[in-house]
Amino acid sequence: MEAVSYRPLALLSKRRRISVFVVALSCGLTAAMSLLFYRKINPQMMATGFVAAVVINHVINRVTRVYRNQLREAHVLLERRVREAVAETHALRDELMIRDRMATAGMVAAGVSHEIRSPLGVIRIAVDEVQDMIDGPPEVQTLVRDISEAADRITTILRDLSSIARPVDDPIGAIELRGVIDSASRLASYRFGNGVVLERGCVDAPKVSGNASRLAQLITNLLHNAARAKRPDATNRITISTETTADTVVLRVADTGTGMSSEITDKLFTPFFTTGEATGGTGLGLSICRSIVEKMGGSIAIESEVDVGTTVSVTLLRA
Repeated sequence: MEAVSYRPLALLSKRRRISVFVVALSCGLTAAMSLLFYRKINPQMMATGFVAAVVINHVINRVTRVYRNQLREAHVLLERRVREAVAETHALRDELMIRDRMATAGMVAAGVSHEIRSPLGVIRIAVDEVQDMIDGPPEVQTLVRDISEAADRITTILRDLSSIARPVDDPIGAIELRGVIDSASRLASYRFGNGVVLERGCVDAPKVSGNASRLAQLITNLLHNAARAKRPDATNRITISTETTADTVVLRVADTGTGMSSEITDKLFTPFFTTGEATGGTGLGLSICRSIVEKMGGSIAIESEVDVGTTVSVTLLRA
């Protein structure tokens, strides 16, 4: 059982205790004056002093209440402004850190791009010559075409690395989405491991406004991310599909992988934030994907649930 205080003043608030003290002090002074003048305690004088003390204390409380409320509001306002200032300081610090890392990555990317472009040029010339020379079965021609498209993807990636320091604008036109999905699916499937199955829903959609190379890069990146989310005890089924509305085409990539919490999904588009350190993730993929989609006038959204899976929805404008 809780201990009960037998001191009546302990049950009163601080302001009430001050009021009781003021009234008691006034009554004490009145009693002292009564003894001084009348040699005894005069009841009428005591009653007058008591009433006067209560009235004066009430008036003082009414007058000071306004100032107490103003002081309380000022204190609340000051606390809110301090919290906002601290949050703004943290946001600026994080932004400066990201900009510094982006600038460093841009300098590194410039050197890497320069070193890779020369051997990549040789590969692309050799692939073009092989395409002109071979007259084999369709499977061989498809493989050579995939190599050529992979070389184009490397070129796009190099441009992305360079765009970290200097933005790159791509031509926008009417794109047949089904062909881009076919190409990106083949390229992405080469990196699928065991236990990852790619299923195609309805991908018949009208032409969209975009850039074919960038859309292929976007879809390939999303498929790779979905494949990396495989759970060790279950098959990861990745479904790619489209949905057409009056003005847009929504491309969805859904998986049945590990899923993510809302705290993680809120940070996915932040540069250098990654959940795939163990699989070699750099944290730039989704940031670049959002940049690609926004340059096409679209948007990208992610819904995820832990141990259920993730769905990425890319909304593109119809051409």
